[in-house]
Amino acid sequence: MSCQYGFYKKTETNRPKLYCKITNDLCVYSKLCLKVNKYIYNDKSEECMIKKENDKKSIPNGAYYVRFVKNGYAYVELGDTVIKVKCDNLDNIINYIYIQQNNDGTYIGSLTPFVNEPKKITKKRKNKVENNNSENEV
Repeated sequence: MSCQYGFYKKTETNRPKLYCKITNDLCVYSKLCLKVNKYIYNDKSEECMIKKENDKKSIPNGAYYVRFVKNGYAYVELGDTVIKVKCDNLDNIINYIYIQQNNDGTYIGSLTPFVNEPKKITKKRKNKVENNNSENEV
């Protein structure tokens, strides 16, 4: 596992250590591996709150943060709660999706923003105008 914010930096010892680009400090989710003679990420690196908070800042307007993906559903933060959203294109791990609520109360997700369809002008208004014209003629 690797983190997009991690980088190696030479120190006074011969082993390069993992640092975080966000905090410029040692990565707290690293451990020494004697096989490769350097520090590597440990099993808990996916739980890094520094990375998650930084990812939340880069979410576009109108999108929601995805905590995790499981069995074709994205678990999305919506205010103080987490909701289960069905989304078809979850092949890649993503940080955010756009959601829309259906009439039955379920949510659907999309990797692109939803486009609202423009309202169509109904024919009732046209018929009403025609009726007024025919009454004026009599």
